Amino acid sequence: MIEVSVVGGGSWATALVKILTENKIPTYWYLRRKEQVKHVLEHGSNPRYLPQVKLDPLLIFPSDNLDQVLSRAKNIIFAVPSEALQLVCNGLDPSLFKDKIVLSTIKGTVGKKNEVPSSYLSRTLKIPLTHIASLAGPCHSEEIAESKPTYLSLSCVNQITVDKLGVLFRRPYIQVRSNSDPIGVGYASIYKNVLGIASGMAKGLGYGDNFMAVLISNALFEMQNILESIPGEQRNMLNSTYAGDLLVTGYSNNSRNRRFGELIAQGHSAELAVNKLGMVAEGYGAARGLFDYANEQGLNLPILESIYEILYRNQSVESKFKELEETLI
Repeated sequence: MIEVSVVGGGSWATALVKILTENKIPTYWYLRRKEQVKHVLEHGSNPRYLPQVKLDPLLIFPSDNLDQVLSRAKNIIFAVPSEALQLVCNGLDPSLFKDKIVLSTIKGTVGKKNEVPSSYLSRTLKIPLTHIASLAGPCHSEEIAESKPTYLSLSCVNQITVDKLGVLFRRPYIQVRSNSDPIGVGYASIYKNVLGIASGMAKGLGYGDNFMAVLISNALFEMQNILESIPGEQRNMLNSTYAGDLLVTGYSNNSRNRRFGELIAQGHSAELAVNKLGMVAEGYGAARGLFDYANEQGLNLPILESIYEILYRNQSVESKFKELEETLI
C-alpha cells in the first residue's frame, strides 16, 4: 500500500494533503503546533491555512513528532518554508531516509551556499539524487483547494522516481508533467517569487498593464540568464514549468509574494507585511539568496537587484522603480 509522510503545516502542505487523501492515500502529517494537530484530528481541517478544505479523517494521521512521521512512509514530502528547512533537518538521522523517495516542494535558497532545497536535502540527509525530486507549478494552493484545473511539474534525474511520484498527484483536475532538470526548476521557482514581489510593488505604486507587461517580459530574460548559468541542460523557456510558473506568480491575486510586494509599496515594513499576510512570502528570503548567487555568477539582473535593495538596503520603492523605467527594455 502506498503511504506518504508530509512535513509542513501551511497552505501548500494542506493542498497537497487534500490531493493525497482524495486519492485514498494514507497520509502522515507533521504539524509543529500541538493545537493544530488537535484541530485536524477533531475537525478534519487545517484551522489557519485553507480552512475550507475538508480532509478525510480516516486517511490523515497528524502528529507533532517529526521522527515518528518520517518513519511511517516510503514517500516523504517536504513543504516547509525554505528559511525553516535547516532547522527542520537539524539533527535528523539520515537513516530515516534510506531507500525512500523524497519530494521537495520548497521554493527558495537554503543556507550560505544558496542551494536549491532538493540539493540541500540530498547533501544533508544523504539522499541519492535518483531518489529526490522537486515539485513546481504553475499553480496556487487556493485553486487546488477549489479543484480548479491545475498543472504540476515533477522533476528528477531519474524518470522512474518521477513516475512513482506522479501516481500520487493525478486527479481529474490535475495534469502532471515530468521534467529532468531539478536544479533549473529550483532556481526558476526561486526567481518567480522575486518577480511576484516586483509585480506587487508595481501594482502598489499604481503602475498599469503597460508597465507590467514590460516588467514581466524583462523578468523572463532574467530567468533565462539564471538558467543559462546552470550547466547540463538545454531548457525551453516557453515551457510552462519555467515561463508559466513565472506568469501566474506575476499576475495572480492569489500570489502571496505579489500581495507582499504591494504591502511594501504601500509603506509597510517587511515584518509588518509578513504579519498582515499571516503566511510566508518565499520571495522575501529568496531575494537575498538569489542576489548572492547572481553576484557569484556575475549576472546582470536589474529587477532582482532592485528588489534586493528595497528589501535589504532600505532603498526607496519609488526611486528604484523610476530607475527600472529607464532600465527595462
